[in-house]
Amino acid sequence: MSSPEPPAPSLPPSVPPRDARVSQYVLLVACASALTALYFSRVFATGEMFSARDSLYVYLPAFHYWREAVLGGRIPEWLTLDGFGQPFAGTLVVAPFHPSKLLYLLFSLHHAFNANILLCFPVALLGVYALTRLWEVPRAGAFLAGMAYAFSGYLVCITNNLCYLMAAATVPWALWATERQLRAPGAGRLLAAGLLLALVLLAGDVQAFSVTYGLVVLLAVSSPVDSRRARLGSVLAVLGVGTLLASPQLFSSVALMKTAQAGGRTLDIAQEYAVHPLRLLEPLLGAYLEIPDERPDVTLAIVTKLAPSGFASFWVGSLYLGVPVLLLAAVAAWVNRRSRRLWLWGGVWLFVVGLSLGPALPLYEAMYTWVPPWRVFRYPSKLVPFLGLGVCFLAALGWKHVFEGEGRRVFLRLAAVVGVGCLVLIVGESLGRGFTALLLVPRWPEMPGELRELLSQQFVLVSGVALVSAVLCGGGVLWTRGRAGVLLVTQFVSGFVVGFGSYELLTPEVLSTPPPFAEHILAQPREDSRVPIRVASHYDVAGVTSLIPGMDARQWRSLVAAQTLMPDTPGLWGMESADGTLPATSRRVRAVVWEVTPWFLERAPLFSVAYTVHPLVEWQALEAAGKKNAVTDRSIKAVLVEHPEVLPRAFLANARCVESYEAAMPGLADPLVRAGQVALVECGEAGIVSGEVAAVGGKVTVERYEAERLEFDVESPRDSVLIVNDAWFPGWTATVDGVETPILPANVAVRAVPVKEGRHQVTLTYRDAAARWGLGVSAMTFLGLLGFAVARRPRGAS
Repeated sequence: MSSPEPPAPSLPPSVPPRDARVSQYVLLVACASALTALYFSRVFATGEMFSARDSLYVYLPAFHYWREAVLGGRIPEWLTLDGFGQPFAGTLVVAPFHPSKLLYLLFSLHHAFNANILLCFPVALLGVYALTRLWEVPRAGAFLAGMAYAFSGYLVCITNNLCYLMAAATVPWALWATERQLRAPGAGRLLAAGLLLALVLLAGDVQAFSVTYGLVVLLAVSSPVDSRRARLGSVLAVLGVGTLLASPQLFSSVALMKTAQAGGRTLDIAQEYAVHPLRLLEPLLGAYLEIPDERPDVTLAIVTKLAPSGFASFWVGSLYLGVPVLLLAAVAAWVNRRSRRLWLWGGVWLFVVGLSLGPALPLYEAMYTWVPPWRVFRYPSKLVPFLGLGVCFLAALGWKHVFEGEGRRVFLRLAAVVGVGCLVLIVGESLGRGFTALLLVPRWPEMPGELRELLSQQFVLVSGVALVSAVLCGGGVLWTRGRAGVLLVTQFVSGFVVGFGSYELLTPEVLSTPPPFAEHILAQPREDSRVPIRVASHYDVAGVTSLIPGMDARQWRSLVAAQTLMPDTPGLWGMESADGTLPATSRRVRAVVWEVTPWFLERAPLFSVAYTVHPLVEWQALEAAGKKNAVTDRSIKAVLVEHPEVLPRAFLANARCVESYEAAMPGLADPLVRAGQVALVECGEAGIVSGEVAAVGGKVTVERYEAERLEFDVESPRDSVLIVNDAWFPGWTATVDGVETPILPANVAVRAVPVKEGRHQVTLTYRDAAARWGLGVSAMTFLGLLGFAVARRPRGAS
């Protein structure tokens, strides 16, 4: 994001007529959409849906939940399907306030999800195009930069995690609108800049929002001295408006800070999914450590032995940017090597590179240690799109130098160097295993010969594509008439070839056809069908080594994840998951489920978890603990376990007062607590008498069980507490016979309502006050600025 001094804020010498500009915009949108359709042609050819990792694990179940709630006439404030329940607005990654949610009211779930993902690519392309055009980059150069960013390896692979894709697609637009406001301030431009900045957060990525804040400030700081003060004032206004417009999400997230625990608990967790140094050639060559069509154990072995990421896979499979865009960026860097702005932005970008490398350098550790707010973020690889955006912006400036100035000769020399370098890599690997023998085998001396051959072939393939790209770039620039077209085609085609197969699709039938384990659970009789079944899974698809015909390894893993009810997929079939995957999960719930052995052997039934899924090797220990084998699936070596001693969702118990949830943790192993006779209640000043241990008896009848409202008819033979086995959170209120009564934390993580002897009507209601206040602040800000902009608009302005 560096350049010579910005042009004056005046309009270009000649502005095309309005009709001509509209035609240009329509053509741009059509081209961006057509390239997206071409790049993702497999989606249209197969009729399948995006399904990789979190797409299936989190987004599809959560969006299904939201869609069903809204179509049923209510706005969801409480999300039941994960971690005993949590505030929907605070569950940042599912983008509860993003306008893309409207797609899910217009189309079926899988069509809306595909459209949601696909729309991000033309949006990203056009955003970079608009941003670079502010620096008077020729249209073709701006389009190439946008194309390189939109179809970069990171953005294509992050189709597995929608919130980060939407944020990455929005960032260029936020910077574009901010720069326009900095050059020519106005109420309308301020509203646009603040709205687009807010949309980065509303997409669900707080780290991208924070980094974009930093880039916005840097836009002002890196300006000429004589305009810096005015630009800083405009930037503060943009940041303020953006913050106010993002209030619903910000207020909701801040309100959860004392209850939920987002981010990495430890430095090691925070640094998982870092960019391994072995992957630093990927922006030029493409993914040479990812072999998606091979057996699942191949990817697991590569990530474990060669380039550890903290998980059984990479955060994204490719970091590809492409030879043309890197050559153009290098030209811009060389031509502007004496620019202070280049050194300022370059220094920032090198710092971001260092952070993205995680444990390979001490920078991320320093940020984690010395900047406590940084601990909310984790996964250094999430910084990669900002690096790609900077390179693409620099490439757009390089286009100007190649086509209009002194950069042509530099470009040709660089293309020759890259071409020769790629040729050396190909020859070295083909004849002497230069890459695998020198870099990979020393890290894994026992690497199987078959895997070594696969990695060698992949490295030669991507190096060959880079060699051809370099040759075409050099030849294209020498060909005066068609050089722009050659660079554009080379950028797109090389990315298409290298990235083919880097996104995962799966049949949409998985959303409507319960797998065998879910089918078995749903077929069992229940006391009240209104109360969802709660399940949990300890299965890990990383251990799946089998394949079935017609599916590649990643598709099979996704299908197995759904079959084994990982982690929020039960929500697709009306069940709940207790796993606590989403970021708004209560830290109390996390404390309960964190220790795997006591959770599955002892605690799960206490919290109404009727069924759990395990790898078959764990069955012996589960059987010894008195569990029941409900179904065994030997094809994936998994077992569905039933917990006969499961407690109901609501029951009466005696209170045993404790000071805190930490003090209550050891008591969860007490047989009286596990039997439901005694509950560990944080009584505070509620005046509850504790000490009785005999079963209370009585009767609890569920009259209404909806996400935000629960109603019970309770008959208690003596004073006791009604235990509701859903997560305790601020925002819930209770009445007993119409009289407000406190809801107390019980058994570490759930709710207790004190009731007296006799028959009572107990009602629990949830209202997210923080989100409601935030919506009010956001609406007032938007309407106020919009009214001000309209009032100040000159009469007759078009």
